[in-house]
Amino acid sequence: MNRRRAFYVFLSVLALFLLGTVVVLSSVTYYLAIDPSAYLSELEVPYLDNSTRWNPADHGEVQRIPRIIHQTWKTETLPARWSGISRACREMMPDYEYMLWTDASSREFIAEHYSWFLDTFDDYTYAIQRADAIRYFVLHYYGGIYMDLDIGCLRPMDPLLIYPVILPKTIPVGVSNDLMFAEKGHPLLEQTIHNLVTFDHSWILNYPTVMFSTGPMFLSAQYGLYTASHPTSAGTEIRILPKSLYGKNAKPEEAPHSFFSHFYGSSWHADDAAFIGFLGTWGKGLMWFGLL
Repeated sequence: MNRRRAFYVFLSVLALFLLGTVVVLSSVTYYLAIDPSAYLSELEVPYLDNSTRWNPADHGEVQRIPRIIHQTWKTETLPARWSGISRACREMMPDYEYMLWTDASSREFIAEHYSWFLDTFDDYTYAIQRADAIRYFVLHYYGGIYMDLDIGCLRPMDPLLIYPVILPKTIPVGVSNDLMFAEKGHPLLEQTIHNLVTFDHSWILNYPTVMFSTGPMFLSAQYGLYTASHPTSAGTEIRILPKSLYGKNAKPEEAPHSFFSHFYGSSWHADDAAFIGFLGTWGKGLMWFGLL
């Protein structure tokens, strides 16, 4: 009898936990929904092969984003598995300035240009939080394109430089910070760098702490806050790169005109990431099972 009661108590606790998880995930999905008008369509972006360049001025457009590629790594020596990917992008677009931000140069940059943030930067628990944070600051200061090392280039990014900000759609919800385009000093980046302090909280586990303090969920929240206070920005100054042009998590037939290839190198994810992903996929079903 006691064992049966304990079993029912366990199922009840599990059901409440799963219910809370589903409520949180559903709320996040609702509040981080992207306005359909924000998505770039393939009709808006000229298709180029990997050797054709595109000059905005020749087409009556203004280049908003400078031709700078930013990447981050621990040192100036890139890992062999990614160095070729990075080099191929630079060779495809030799007129783009390349800036590699190491652990040392990132800290020096923050200390020199954003000293008010240095204590927060130094106090982050995980190195990936500093790698996340520096990308927002260099885009705010210089503008340009930030790319993770596991993203390759399939064709020149020239046609994308006419938009003030471009962020890629990610799954299951929101935007990603592994690829970002921004003009120098854009107000979204101004908001983002200052809110890094506000959002600096520990969520006990590695994955949610990083995701919500500096990572994609943090950036998604900044996008949501900014577009809520600037209702017309979603379809004009901040555009979203869809799967068909971003290429991530897409089958070849879903993204034949993608600008990017992906090699999926998110090594910082811990086991808790898989658990949270499992809840996102199966949480509702398990909740109903627990309530039966």
